[in-house]
Amino acid sequence: MCHDRMPSLEEQDAAQKYVMFRPLVRPDTDIKKVIKYVSVFLLSVIVFFAASYVLLDRFGILSYLSETLYQFKIEHSILFPVLYFFVLLLVSFIIVARPAFIGIVHLYQHYADENVRRRCLFMPTCSEYAILAVKKYGLIVGIILTANRLFRKCKGNIYRIDYP
Repeated sequence: MCHDRMPSLEEQDAAQKYVMFRPLVRPDTDIKKVIKYVSVFLLSVIVFFAASYVLLDRFGILSYLSETLYQFKIEHSILFPVLYFFVLLLVSFIIVARPAFIGIVHLYQHYADENVRRRCLFMPTCSEYAILAVKKYGLIVGIILTANRLFRKCKGNIYRIDYP
C-alpha cells in the first residue's frame, strides 16, 4: 500500500512503465444490455412487491399494520404500500449495488479518452483500484478508499504503486 513515504526509484520506474505503456483495457459495454438489466431489476422489484403485498394481506398482517398505524394517528392508507415499496427497492439496490458500481467503472474505462486514462500516476490505475477495492472490501469501504485515492493521493508527479 502507498504510504506517505517517497517510493524508491525502482517502484517509480515500474509504475511509470505500467501507466505509460500498458495496453488500455476497454471492457465490452452495451447500452442495450444495461437497459435490459435495469428493466429486469425494476420489474422483479415490482413483481416481488405485488406478490409479497398480496401474501401480507392474505395472512392478515396488513390489517394489523394499518391498525398499528392508526394508533399512531397515521391515517393515510397509501402510506404503508409506498413505504414498503421503497424499502424493497432500497434492499434490492443494496444487493445489486456492487455490480452496478463496477459496471459504471467499466463504462468509464470503455468510453474515456486515452489521454485521460493515462494521466493516472498509480499502478494499478485509479479505475482498476476502484474495482479491486470494491471487490475486496465491499461497496462502502471500496468507495471510501477510491475517493481517498482520487482526492487525496492523486497529486504531484511521482509514479507510485498502491494496491487496496
